Amino acid sequence: MSHTPLMLSALATSAVPGFQAVSAQSLSTPQRDAALVYDANGLVWLVELPRTQTEDELMAQQRASVKALTEGLRSRLTFRVPKVHGTTDVGGKTLSVSEYLPGQELRPADISPILATGVGTALSEIHQLPVSTLMDFDRPADSALDSLRECAGVVDRAAATALLPQSLLRRWETACEDAALWQFEPTVIHGLMQSSRFLREGEAVVAIDEWREFKTGDPARDLAWLTTPSASAFVNAVMTSYRSGRPQADRHVLQRGRLWAELDIARWLLHGIDSDQEKIVEDATEMLQTLNDRVSGDMDQALTMPISHNKHPLAPK
Repeated sequence: MSHTPLMLSALATSAVPGFQAVSAQSLSTPQRDAALVYDANGLVWLVELPRTQTEDELMAQQRASVKALTEGLRSRLTFRVPKVHGTTDVGGKTLSVSEYLPGQELRPADISPILATGVGTALSEIHQLPVSTLMDFDRPADSALDSLRECAGVVDRAAATALLPQSLLRRWETACEDAALWQFEPTVIHGLMQSSRFLREGEAVVAIDEWREFKTGDPARDLAWLTTPSASAFVNAVMTSYRSGRPQADRHVLQRGRLWAELDIARWLLHGIDSDQEKIVEDATEMLQTLNDRVSGDMDQALTMPISHNKHPLAPK
């Protein structure tokens, strides 16, 4: 059963005591019923109710993550982030009432030099949040070694499919073997960063959404999207701003970001194999070949410097 904006507004009164809706408009998608609701005080709210169990689980992950975005953390950010004010059960699924985040989704074609600076600043602010705060909310915490093991595991599984171009496999194995690449301090990360997570008004970043993977981990994960071809026009401007705001960032952070982005294609391949979806397997295999053709012999796309002589972090002691 779908719910109209009027129905969602009425249900919201059970989630937020004293809630008084004045008007509402639909923001529903195939995955969830949703309404943009204006209350008697002129505030704007987002009321959402998942339509499927899978969507209900995703929304639960988001709610758990944003609880860790305390007022103290929010005060350190120059942009808005989600905030849930109440929930209620509706037919076995959870309706949530949150503050509506303003702005339009950022598209790569929209990113001017001014916006690129704002994106870099926003990323540096996230990565400088205190890690200790997340520990109080039991958010996952990945060390540098955990990140290396995760990448190596994806490479091993992808290699076992025999669908990887050999030069791409060697590229990834070399990156996993280069100890210098994995010398970094974990930070607070968004975890699902891409251009569409940023919301803008004019030339300003005003909000960032979709925080369900909010945790401590490799800051390079949040920079991976910047290494794709669609970001080539603004990646340097973003990184200049990022390093200005976070000068302690390790020098290999963007190279690791490139590795994370490339391994996302391998994960897509593995997903297709695990779910027995031949079309996904074919799509991922073609993407891997395209990637291999693009990066082969291009030093600007290198993942590693000349192999380090430092002892590898997984080497026996």
